[in-house]
Amino acid sequence: MLEEIIKRLDIVDTSTLLQHEEIVPKNLKRLKEAMFNIGQMVDPIIMDEKDRVVLDGNHRMTVLKEMECPHAAVQPVNYSDPKIELGTWYPVSKTFDVDKFTKAGVKVEKVDFNAGLEAVNASKAAFMLGKKNGHGKEAWLLSPGKYTSIASLLEAQKAVVDSAGVSTNPDVTYVADDFGDVAENNGLAVLYRRAYAKKEVVERAKSGVPFPPKSTRHLIPNRVVRLNMRLGWLFENKDEARRLMLEMLQNRVYSGNVRRYPEPVIVIY
Repeated sequence: MLEEIIKRLDIVDTSTLLQHEEIVPKNLKRLKEAMFNIGQMVDPIIMDEKDRVVLDGNHRMTVLKEMECPHAAVQPVNYSDPKIELGTWYPVSKTFDVDKFTKAGVKVEKVDFNAGLEAVNASKAAFMLGKKNGHGKEAWLLSPGKYTSIASLLEAQKAVVDSAGVSTNPDVTYVADDFGDVAENNGLAVLYRRAYAKKEVVERAKSGVPFPPKSTRHLIPNRVVRLNMRLGWLFENKDEARRLMLEMLQNRVYSGNVRRYPEPVIVIY
């Protein structure tokens, strides 16, 4: 097991990591305080081994950069591996209403639910508003049009979100893109949007223009959690940081403090 863990982890220069999603300031502040208080980097950053795009851990990376920490503990992965899936998050709320979007100046077009999903996934609308009524599902395209670039689609999505005050509405939460039906069954209206492609994620990261928060949802098998790497070790030279990490892992494996779950698990923080 030790060899399996070691080959999944590495120490890299923090400056080489590329951010693909914007940071949420309040989340960054909370994480920074937590990392300072415990003096550890709890989970390694998940990184595309080819382009060093951070797939999971953009806030952790930002904390390290703000600390001027030269190194980061990472788990490199092959992003082209089909086992690594890419989805998105849907904004949901009881307060989403088609009349509110219309009054806010958003162009609205009523559609069949399945046809609306196809349109959204083909970049022919910024969002689809979906909800359940007493007779079934209702759906409306929000800002329908033909979006030929990610930039134009994101601009349209931002206009919709800003017009309805989504980012400042405390009733708005997010659900994984495979939980849209669950949200509707619980009386919530859902803003459906298309998931991005891995190529688009890499391109945005390389361009230095990250996606808005909650745009991407990566499903990465066999990720290492609870590494608990001491922050002080990341200020050592790279070889020494690796040695210290290896020594720590050896002690924990031999003490029986490492466990591998072959089935999906739910972690409560």
